[in-house]
Amino acid sequence: MSTARRPVGQVLLAVLFALLGVNAIVQVVLHLVGRNDDPTELMFLQTLIGASGLLAARGAWTAARWSPVAALGYGAITGGMLFRLGPMLELGPEETRGIRFGALSVVLFALSAAWYLRRLVRANDARREPTRAS
Repeated sequence: MSTARRPVGQVLLAVLFALLGVNAIVQVVLHLVGRNDDPTELMFLQTLIGASGLLAARGAWTAARWSPVAALGYGAITGGMLFRLGPMLELGPEETRGIRFGALSVVLFALSAAWYLRRLVRANDARREPTRAS
């Protein structure tokens, strides 16, 4: 999709996934230089979130066939991390309730993004296929 104008939704998803991925990578870098003392498990998950966010951004930007899977991967990893955050940081039930709502929100966002990207990929594939005469 390099010659055609990208739809606004595609651009927004690519930018959002890129920002989310970069944010996670920044958290890891801050941990490595001693600027935060988050648990190692959290930093490992942040690394996966950063990589999957950047991968989803690349997939969304190029409308790659694998982009819906990348979006789902980002949602699964991020949602899983948020779900585990309470026990990891030894948070109370009140804080955990809000975080679980956040986990659900991330998963719903990823599902919506994957749905949109799937439609986008199918539309692009349909445009590329030569029409067959009957």
